[in-house]
Amino acid sequence: MNRMLVSIGWSLAWISALLFGLEGHVQADEVMLYDGKKINGQIRSITADSLTVEVGKQQQKVNLFDVTSYKFVEPALPQNVSQLLIDGEKPSYTSGPRTAKIKLRKGYHRFTLPYYHTLGVAKLEIKMSGPGIKNAEVPREMLSRVTDQVRKISTREYRVDQAGFRLPVEVKQPQRYVAYRLMEWTDPAAVKSILDLRYLSVKKYGASPRLALLTKRSAIHFGIIYEGLIKIPQDGEYTFSIDTDKNSKAQFYLGAFPRELYRKSQGKKESSWKLAFDQNGKLTGKLKQWDANGVVMTLPLASQDVDVQLQPDVIQEVWHQAEGISQPGSSERKGESKTEDTAYIRTNDGKVHRVTGEVVSMDSQSLRFLYQGEEREVKQDRVVGLVLHKKRTEKKNSLKLISLIRLVGGSQLPGVVSSTDPTQLTIDLPGGAKLSVSNEDLESVKTINARSVSLTEIIPETVTEVPFFNQVFPYQINRSFNGKELQIGKQLFSKGLCVHAKTILVYRLDRQFERFTVTPGLQHGTGDSGNVAVTVSADGKTLFENQAFTSQTQQGPLNLDVSGCQQLTLTVDFGQQQNVGDRFVWGSPQLIRASPQGLAVSKK
Repeated sequence: MNRMLVSIGWSLAWISALLFGLEGHVQADEVMLYDGKKINGQIRSITADSLTVEVGKQQQKVNLFDVTSYKFVEPALPQNVSQLLIDGEKPSYTSGPRTAKIKLRKGYHRFTLPYYHTLGVAKLEIKMSGPGIKNAEVPREMLSRVTDQVRKISTREYRVDQAGFRLPVEVKQPQRYVAYRLMEWTDPAAVKSILDLRYLSVKKYGASPRLALLTKRSAIHFGIIYEGLIKIPQDGEYTFSIDTDKNSKAQFYLGAFPRELYRKSQGKKESSWKLAFDQNGKLTGKLKQWDANGVVMTLPLASQDVDVQLQPDVIQEVWHQAEGISQPGSSERKGESKTEDTAYIRTNDGKVHRVTGEVVSMDSQSLRFLYQGEEREVKQDRVVGLVLHKKRTEKKNSLKLISLIRLVGGSQLPGVVSSTDPTQLTIDLPGGAKLSVSNEDLESVKTINARSVSLTEIIPETVTEVPFFNQVFPYQINRSFNGKELQIGKQLFSKGLCVHAKTILVYRLDRQFERFTVTPGLQHGTGDSGNVAVTVSADGKTLFENQAFTSQTQQGPLNLDVSGCQQLTLTVDFGQQQNVGDRFVWGSPQLIRASPQGLAVSKK
């Protein structure tokens, strides 16, 4: 009888931990608003103009016009199964090591350590203390790698006993070292949190004898996920600490691999095609069919491969993605026809030739192309790319409300999302096509032309670039002239424009906006010696002016009234130092609308 009571008591304690362990670390869907605020909850439904989000026990309806982006987040495992011991992304953390204590029984304990770095010299130090160990690097002899045998261990085997000690898992024939996977990226906006690492392709798989960075890395934009086992020598309370540089984030889990970090990308196909829409978006996948009925592409997603059918008039370009085939550079594309289709064909000697005409059809075997009045057939493996103009309308700025849906695998679709089931979504694509996907296939949804519109997403009406001598520096979007992140003083900007004196950018507003916000300043490092004349004007009226702007200028964010204005003009002119160091940043340039009245959802 006593044994039965003990058994029942233990089971109830375990069930209680299972039910309430979620409270320690709750994952929720994320909705970003135009003013920088965030809503975390469960997205219950989506329409063409609103989201319904369940926050706690209340449902909140959010106008899509106020939404910058949203994404679905995988629910975390209970804390007794997979415990987030150290969360380096918590805003409450200040500088210095992050520490946490935990009670562990003797034996093998699985851990996961995701880490990412953005800028400067990377730092990652992991130390532990406990019986026989005092604030030291985790001893090598205590480390083993996660093998297939370990990955097959059921989540039921990860438990906490009545005394609050985490129990070990049974491991036969452990292998030395810690397994890791390395990821790299170039777009500063690609990774904003550790969760974003799950969408990236792995550059390298490896094993390390230490739980640490093996070499000093000064490369920007990389992430590492370590997986391993720690062999705890005796029962007791242990303290773990993690210290990183200010441009890095790290987390430390004990227990089963965290569900929210499951990879959501498929391996690269040996041969695929990249398709660009005429307005926004791109697809990457297998080109299945191209004829008078439309273009069919197969997209590799997280849960499945799906076919999507498009009309040729919504397509701008199609390029072959395969080993040994590269897209022609801008110099090779000079003189491209603006009225006819262009095909880039690789000849037997490896050279790429450009021909002008009209695309008739293409399948897995060949391209049929109308050239000089005759239909020609070319093997598909010789087709480098196609640029479509024959049936395409002129690309213009569109200020209509649309969504840009980013799918696992890299495809980005322009369209309208709807859903009454949060696990399944329908996307209305340009040209009337529809696509149904699981939320597992969805990386994020970005709202284009909502209340907040970034200048980086609008094509200038006119661009004037005047060199001081002969060299022209074309303005850059979301990066500096040397390819690094935009930076004014110590402040980094994931979005912005980098220009060189003298540059004048003119944007059409069509009286749709009431405010323009921006942080102006010279680019850190390369612009330190600059001296420029800066002007912001709207419809000829000067809104801001500084004729001697330097790196010492203490200029905060601007919030300017552009109500009723047709045009916005940003001017950076030569200053008192001629053109020396005149590399200027318009940081986070945003146009803010007054109200959603009269704003139509794009259903092109």
